[in-house]
This record gives sequence, C-alpha cells and structure tokens, in this order.
Amino acid sequence: MAQTIVSDFVIWAKHIYGDHGVAAAILNLDAGDAIQLSVEGVSGPWCRMQNGKDGRPTLGIRPLGSMRTFWKGLYESRRGELVDVQIVEPGEPRIKIHPPLLKSEAERRESMKAFLSIADQGWRSDGPYGSRDEWHER
Repeated sequence: MAQTIVSDFVIWAKHIYGDHGVAAAILNLDAGDAIQLSVEGVSGPWCRMQNGKDGRPTLGIRPLGSMRTFWKGLYESRRGELVDVQIVEPGEPRIKIHPPLLKSEAERRESMKAFLSIADQGWRSDGPYGSRDEWHER
C-alpha cells in the first residue's frame, strides 16, 4: 500500500511512497483525467491537474466532490502526517447506500401514470381568490 504526506491541498506524485504503481498511475494520466483513489479508507474521485501556463505538466492530483471536503479536513487536522493511499479498481465493489430499484418497466410506467393523474383529481379552486389583505385579515 502506498502512503503520502498531507502537505498541501493536492497530492503530489513525488510525495507518494511505498507502492510506485500509484505514483506511476498518476503520472500516466493526462491533464484533466480522473482517477478513483482510496485515502485512509475513504474512496472518491481525484483529477490530474492542468498543465502550467508555460506548458510544463503539473505532477499532482486534486480532490473532486466530497473528497475535497474530506481532504481539507485531513489537511487541517493531520498536516505533515502520512496517510494510506491506494487506487480503487473500477470493478471493485463499493458500499451501496440504497439498494437498487427492482421494478420492471411496466411497473415504472404504471407508477408514472398514477403520479401524473393527480392533476385530474379536481384540486383546483373555481372561486375568487381575494386580495392579499383579505387573506391576512389586514
């Protein structure tokens, strides 16, 4: 397993120790490409940083989405410490928060039909609405 030092708001490839495959995978990414990493057991997307204005590659990755909040918390609480980092393979099972919907296409159509029929139930007022002052008894 690879480790990196929490020293910046991004992970630099030169700061990854242990497993050289993780650093190599980061260096093989093109600017803007994403990779799934697990940092201290929390997995999420990271993006290879854009090249510099002079065209030289920036050899680091920045967190995306919820990983940005997680990494910021690590940076504030554990700056200078080593943390575990590993690549999450695309086929690796992830924790499912909600089970998948096991509905057939016919059941989905029937459900949508019932939902849309609510408009035909007569929930409309035909009388005058009155002014705002009347409603608020002013």
